[in-house]
Amino acid sequence: MNPVEPLVIKLAETKLDEDGVRRLAEHYTALDWLHAARPLQSNDSEFLIELAGRTCYKSFGVGINPNITKIRDNSKDYLTNVLQKGDGSILEHATVTFAFLNVSRVCTHEIVRHRAGTAMSQESLRYVRPREIGLWIPPDLELASNKVSEAVREIERRYSDLESQFDWDRMTFEEKKRVTSALRRILPDGIATNLIWTANHRTIRWVIEMRTDPAAEVEIRKVFGMVAEICMKDYPILYGDFTRNKLPDGTIQYVPKFSKV
Repeated sequence: MNPVEPLVIKLAETKLDEDGVRRLAEHYTALDWLHAARPLQSNDSEFLIELAGRTCYKSFGVGINPNITKIRDNSKDYLTNVLQKGDGSILEHATVTFAFLNVSRVCTHEIVRHRAGTAMSQESLRYVRPREIGLWIPPDLELASNKVSEAVREIERRYSDLESQFDWDRMTFEEKKRVTSALRRILPDGIATNLIWTANHRTIRWVIEMRTDPAAEVEIRKVFGMVAEICMKDYPILYGDFTRNKLPDGTIQYVPKFSKV
């Protein structure tokens, strides 16, 4: 058995096509607005969301839409107002991709329930034949960690014994896939796996709120606590309304001022 700790790594995020942004501004006769606004907001995700929102109302400047007599000049004021009003649809334009490493299948079974606005790619135990069982031991089992380790080592031994019944060197890839798929049925849900998860900011905000709640399972609280810290650092306006609430078990609940945008 290999003791592991869940880890979250940010892999990618939305990147603007600056020529396209310029052409959009030209279309709205808003180059002056763009030249003033872009240097003050270098965050592509937040700026794309602002562009989408301003497109809805032609609010790139006074005079473009005759119904508008004033606009919010800076991104912070603009996006804070969006969150306050709950205009969450424009947050769906920008995404972030994370690697969730050393998480259990218990955790990923919960994550896949959040389907809207996400993409997921998980390590396949149909194709991947594990050499050992990585396991994160939850705090509730720490007093019995020796017993847990002993049980997992027994599963490893049984798995290895079953695996040895097959002549893998003589098998085709299709045969290996079928047998690997059959063997995985005796592996525990707690086995460590890896998941690539992409979601838009509307979804990320909601999943952080849901999955760091005290009622959520402890491992997923740890995972989305790490997601929250990344987002609060990298997207300070979009996540600036979140506050940290330390829970008795040492994990942190992240509570937004503007819920379910």
